[in-house]
Amino acid sequence: MKYVTSLSFVLAGIAGIVGFGGPVSAADPLQVDPGHHRLEFENPYFRVDRGFFGPGESSPDYFDAEGVVIIALTPMRMRLHLPDGKFVDSPPAPAGAAFWAPPGKIRPQNLLDQRIEFVIVIPRGSGAASVRSGADPLSVDLQHYKLEVENEKVRVLRSTMEPRGRSVMHGHGPRLAVFLANTKTLMHLPGGKTFLSVRKRGEVVSAPAGEHMPENLLDESTEVIVIEPK
Repeated sequence: MKYVTSLSFVLAGIAGIVGFGGPVSAADPLQVDPGHHRLEFENPYFRVDRGFFGPGESSPDYFDAEGVVIIALTPMRMRLHLPDGKFVDSPPAPAGAAFWAPPGKIRPQNLLDQRIEFVIVIPRGSGAASVRSGADPLSVDLQHYKLEVENEKVRVLRSTMEPRGRSVMHGHGPRLAVFLANTKTLMHLPGGKTFLSVRKRGEVVSAPAGEHMPENLLDESTEVIVIEPK
């Protein structure tokens, strides 16, 4: 956890070098670099892209990156080439790291000798936090939920559940869940209803506002990144 926090501070500093202070839409990575970026889905609250670079690969040209949440599905280490010929090397990120990357005009390069894969979450809209229902998990279940990132755009939580573990009833607004491990979860809902959720590592799921109490049905720990728009 300390590592992820330090990574966020370093990337926040990079914002002073590459940032423009707001969203941009001129050169979209999906158009400039479709070989390394793929649209997963888009809704009123998020656009979700998936990034993947082979060993040493770089984008063919510069694109205008928006402020995004990045979730590393593999270890990552990137060099961000800038239009003025300079570059910034981001610190290494372990698989499972979640951090905020500031906006800027960049041409990324994979510095590792292995393939990297990551999820890119771009916040959309506003006012989602006002439709949260139920208790905040950071107030009622700090055993299983920790704050990773919070700014004016998003709040990012890390949910870890021990084998056969069980949370308490809590709520979220509209959100994304990025699964860092295979899961088999029994979701308890208000009123006594339940449903079974089975997800694979690397899967990204959008969920509406609501209350639930997750119960891990596996004999191994699970880990999920939850992203809530502001």
